[in-house]
Amino acid sequence: MITYLKNREVYEDRYDHATVEQCLSGESLVNAAFSQMEETVPALELKEYRAAWYIEYSKYYMYFVEFIAAGRYHERNKVVTEWMERDEQKDQRLVGARLPKTPFCLTCGQDMEVINKLYMHRDDGKYDDDEIIFILNCAACGNRRTYWEDGSEWDGIKILCEKCQAEMIVTHNETEHSLVSTYACTKCNHSYEETINFKKRPEDKEMPDSYYTLDRKRFCFDDETMHRLDAKLERMARLAKVYADATIKAESADVYGAIKDIRQLKIIQLIELLRPAFEHAHYTEFKLGEPQLGESITVEFSCLDANADRQEYQSKKNLRKAAETTLDETNWRLMNDSVSYRLGYLTGKLRAYEGEEALKKLVERRIKDGTLKPEPTKFDTSTLYDINKLDKVELIKTIAENERLQYKTTPIENGTKRPDSLDGLVGKLHPDLRLVVPIRDNDNSVPEFVRNFDYTVEHYGIVKRTQSKKAQQTKPKK
Repeated sequence: MITYLKNREVYEDRYDHATVEQCLSGESLVNAAFSQMEETVPALELKEYRAAWYIEYSKYYMYFVEFIAAGRYHERNKVVTEWMERDEQKDQRLVGARLPKTPFCLTCGQDMEVINKLYMHRDDGKYDDDEIIFILNCAACGNRRTYWEDGSEWDGIKILCEKCQAEMIVTHNETEHSLVSTYACTKCNHSYEETINFKKRPEDKEMPDSYYTLDRKRFCFDDETMHRLDAKLERMARLAKVYADATIKAESADVYGAIKDIRQLKIIQLIELLRPAFEHAHYTEFKLGEPQLGESITVEFSCLDANADRQEYQSKKNLRKAAETTLDETNWRLMNDSVSYRLGYLTGKLRAYEGEEALKKLVERRIKDGTLKPEPTKFDTSTLYDINKLDKVELIKTIAENERLQYKTTPIENGTKRPDSLDGLVGKLHPDLRLVVPIRDNDNSVPEFVRNFDYTVEHYGIVKRTQSKKAQQTKPKK
């Protein structure tokens, strides 16, 4: 009787083989796409932006290969266990299967005994399905019969004539080296033969995959490899944010342009700006309280209404107007409903907007309420990935090993720095951005710029010259 349950290693080998096939398919796709790109991009451009192209390759390799390998890693134990449980259940069912009644031999009348049980599909005779078939033998005369589990006899696989669709009779002639099957139609004269040679021809031999052992180690992840992939994903997300921020700034160039025009006042400058404006509106004794430091800076103020004839409503209204008009182009605002009045003594609260995000919201609010109309800026998608549009300091921190960065100047002529030279950073690409799955040695399907990449990254014009000497002095030792 066939036994379906095997050792766990058999199932793990089957699962890992499928993992290797899927990952090789993704690897071939990525290599083909970037090899074609390598042929179309000008050599000078490819050399100048080789680090960016490598990161792009590493990103797509992560999508089409490493994520597949990671998914297979997470599912491996579960799938292998399910396969084993399924085959164990098939074995248990096969052992317990019984015919409703023991058939007898139609030649001699003796009871027949079951010599084998197996799974088979009832319609087309394919094996490994959910129905069980019994093969019985007569010990007395050697006659054999076959029954399904429900007790019905199996008539065998019927082969129909391709000429007239009548049933064909099959006879077999087996020798040491071959099996010859002759098919003859029971209705017409159509017949043919099929020969199976038991001795394989040299070209029929299965060629072993010489790279399978290596590929299995490359694509079948362990815990350490998964940890490296998680680190790569995190750094890729940081890199994506740099480009996303650049995209937002490109799309909202008018807003970010308006941010530059905002006067960002310190508290002493705030006093110097508001005191004369309030005096002009006939308010005296202007004073600021103690600043409150939280998520944003707020500060209370007080003053006296110098116009004795002005009533509470008008006094509060005029004070708000004076404050709002004066602070309109600054990063300070009068907080809503904060102005109070008692017997000509007025108090209120001011809030400062700090940081790019807060100032952006301030500008957007002014645009919405119509108090600011910035010059419209045409959105040019071609500038999104321009290196000059990115946060270069954040970019270099993301893509390079910071502890190994060097401050350099380029270009150098005859040992002397040219007037048009730029200070910049040179270092090694951060390991978290490199391929998690190693490339086979001498694999010509991998684009040349990836195979020969030395992991060097260079960005000039990032640091100002006034900073470079100081940075050079404080540069960490390797």
